[in-house]
This record gives sequence, structure tokens and C-alpha cells, in this order.
Amino acid sequence: MAVLVQNTGAGWDREGYQALHDRVMPDVTKPPAGLISHAAMPGDPDGWVVIDVWESKDDYERFLEEVLIPAAQELGAPQFDTKIVEIYNLMVPPNPI
Repeated sequence: MAVLVQNTGAGWDREGYQALHDRVMPDVTKPPAGLISHAAMPGDPDGWVVIDVWESKDDYERFLEEVLIPAAQELGAPQFDTKIVEIYNLMVPPNPI
């Protein structure tokens, strides 16, 4: 079942996000297995928010453990909080932004 993953980090900013993104996804035309969509934005009132949709919780957790956490640790990035919810209905337009 597809899941929505929301990562939030109070100590994050655009530069920190971009450095990690460039490390874990150097070629955006080849996303990690199971990733359906990805969005990143400033948090409210501060920090950074990343919202992904994954084909399954297992796909996300594999990426988290094998790619994201090691890269974040190498960069000395701040920790982030994660919320995962199962998706009941998902519509993806044919020509996303």
C-alpha cells in the first residue's frame, strides 16, 4: 500500500536540504525504487519539510536505512522527525509540475 512520508526538521534550511538531496539523488531522472513523488518546502514557522509518496512503507524504509541516513550522517545534517501514513486514494496527473 502506498504511503505518504513527511519529514520535518527544525534545524534544516534550503542549503542543507539541497546538499543532502544532491547526495542521495544525483540524477533526478533516476529516482529511488518505489518513489512516486517528492516535494520540499520551508517549514512553518521555520525549518524544512519534505513530503514524499512511496509505493510502500518497505520501499521508504529501505531508502532511509541504506541511503538517506548514511548520507545525512556523512554531511553532519540535523535530525528530522518522520510521520508515515497509509494512502487511501492517490491521483497523479499525467503532466505534474
